[in-house]
Amino acid sequence: MKEKNMRKTILAALLTGMMTILTVSAANAAFSTDLVGRAAITSFNEMLGALEFPPAADEMDKVWVLTDPDGDAAFWWRREAKPDRMFDTYLCFDADPFVNAGLDLNKLPEHMKGMLEDRGKLMLGKKLSDKPLEYDGEITPLSSLEQIVKLDRESIGYHSALDHYGITVAEGSLFEWAKDMSKNDKDIVFVVDPKMFIDAGVDPAKVEGWTYAKVPLEDARGRKFEAEKFLKPFDLK
Repeated sequence: MKEKNMRKTILAALLTGMMTILTVSAANAAFSTDLVGRAAITSFNEMLGALEFPPAADEMDKVWVLTDPDGDAAFWWRREAKPDRMFDTYLCFDADPFVNAGLDLNKLPEHMKGMLEDRGKLMLGKKLSDKPLEYDGEITPLSSLEQIVKLDRESIGYHSALDHYGITVAEGSLFEWAKDMSKNDKDIVFVVDPKMFIDAGVDPAKVEGWTYAKVPLEDARGRKFEAEKFLKPFDLK
């Protein structure tokens, strides 16, 4: 009886090991055939090389911080796992232009009020998966982006109208970068969904430093539509 149970235990362990190998192999195969994901990484690397100042490592929050050339907005993305962190990707930008355009701070979510009090910033963010990060070598801004592509692929997309790749940091809000900077005068763009701010009293036409415009988009079925966004674009080259 003991010998029979031992054989069952060994067989179960072997099957578990095989399933793990197959799962990892399937994930690697999916990544190798993911043209959008791979091109997003390549173009992100080219964008990093065009920045005047490279992304900074925030040791407290364990994130990378890419600040725009004007110093008014930044894109943050996770560098290391941090279970108590509220979000793993963020857009962080100066509150003053929105306050001056009528923003009622009391109508914002509580977590946004805390950031306002600490740094005078507005922040939109998203929590990514709790899957372990598996770096193969040095942790860099690019390798951290690669982790998002591999583990949170639904966050990465392609915006055909602007020829951009982008990462969604909150519903309707993204950080985007050009597929080919030599053919694009908007190498990076901070994209913010205006609804929350308009609902909180902002006059979108009066937000200085941001462009309020209709942006052509596509839904999951490829159907085209337009949506209003706050945009802050930069030409790096």
